[in-house]
Amino acid sequence: MFGKVILTTTLKTGYYISNTARRDLILEISTDVEVFNTPRVLLVGSWGSEGLVSAFTDALYRGASWEEVLSAQTQELVERRIGAFYRQGHWSVFEFMGAQFIVECSRACHTQFIRHRLASYWSESQRYVDYTKRKIRFVVPVGFPEEPLRRAYEDYIKLREGFRPEYARMALPNAAAVLFAVQMNARELLLNFAPLRCAYTAQAEIRHVCWQMFAAAWRLWPVLAKLVWQDLPQLHRDFCTKVPRGEDCRLYAIKDAEEKHGPLPDKPWLAAAVAYGR
Repeated sequence: MFGKVILTTTLKTGYYISNTARRDLILEISTDVEVFNTPRVLLVGSWGSEGLVSAFTDALYRGASWEEVLSAQTQELVERRIGAFYRQGHWSVFEFMGAQFIVECSRACHTQFIRHRLASYWSESQRYVDYTKRKIRFVVPVGFPEEPLRRAYEDYIKLREGFRPEYARMALPNAAAVLFAVQMNARELLLNFAPLRCAYTAQAEIRHVCWQMFAAAWRLWPVLAKLVWQDLPQLHRDFCTKVPRGEDCRLYAIKDAEEKHGPLPDKPWLAAAVAYGR
């Protein structure tokens, strides 16, 4: 699913073909406007690995040669060492693993996202992108009315008759989509970002993005991701806030995000969560 970029296409039938080859029903207001419910996340690169972190242990604590430590790594050894580092709170070693994503979400979601300053960002510029020449996109939850979005875009078009894009953009709402690149190391993604933004207390859109990124992290660093999955409710004191008693805080947060923004394309934690979907 991850690892290669597939260009997206909007069909005349009104369906959006995503990079995961699933179909998300969208609302076409005009040929220049696209409204969709599901924020889009694509893994475009990564660095480091759990095996590399394990190998560093031998090189830096035992003084072994690099060739020797690489040949000595086994899955059992990697799992034991990653688990030990995690349980001992020696989390700085996880900064030697990381990933780069392309994310498309609303301006409101983007504003929440960039508060996480330990990540690196490169964002679409509404100052330079002219939406009279390129299709404008809006990301909204299921059931959101179309009329305010139509009026906002019409106002933008009128303003562009006398103003440059950097001024006309002031008429655009927080629902306007932003495409941005983000880079995070594994510590920031799984032990800082996820406990805050995968929680039910986070707004549903950024929560949906967070769980998509968590799924990608699970595929990249399965040992660490599984350990974090088990402890998510304890990694931030508000993770289970507002979740009904008796519900699994993680699964409740996922279900709510999917109801508002569509199904997650990948859920590798299902095997670890037998009660999902109850």
